Amino acid sequence: MRILKVLNKPALLISGRKKLLVVSDLHIGLGGYFDLRLVDSLKDLFYKCDADELVIAGDFKHYISSKKGAEVFNTLRRDLEVVLVKGNHDGLLDGLREYEVGDICIIHGHLKPTSSKKKLVMGHAHPAILIRHGAGGIKERVWLEGEAEINGIKRQITVIPAFNEVCASTSLNVEKAPGILKKVDISHFIATMLDGTFLGEISNI
Repeated sequence: MRILKVLNKPALLISGRKKLLVVSDLHIGLGGYFDLRLVDSLKDLFYKCDADELVIAGDFKHYISSKKGAEVFNTLRRDLEVVLVKGNHDGLLDGLREYEVGDICIIHGHLKPTSSKKKLVMGHAHPAILIRHGAGGIKERVWLEGEAEINGIKRQITVIPAFNEVCASTSLNVEKAPGILKKVDISHFIATMLDGTFLGEISNI
């Protein structure tokens, strides 16, 4: 199966018998504000990509017990074909722990996969790079890709940037990755900006 990045969007297309649009970390309700424009932009992207199925790789909601977030999710599910891989924020929502598609396993990333698939697609880490400037710098969301051993299996890992751009991101050139990557050496992983700019290995940034 083919995994393609959507240019300028924190989203993947996985093409096989069906075309899947994969996103992660919308964190609807962040700061108590339910930004429905974020959901509308996701629906627009789904239709523009002519996708058959939307896969949310965790953390659709921000607050675990938010009933409002659950209502927003259920409304989305009435409009689109949606598969939710549950993240650590997705209380009150129905979903899967992981989703296998061909030779790929989609997880959130806070828990190790039970699947033996050698390709992992995940969110949770909110990957970014700190681009230093003067005394400070700016964070830019990035794609993170590399190989690592998870549960005794060498995997090809793709980490999706957070769909919600106002989420706190992890500057992987200065901070440790969270979740299942916390104890993994990702210094050799490759970072690529949303516009396709190749930044190279984390260790060289």
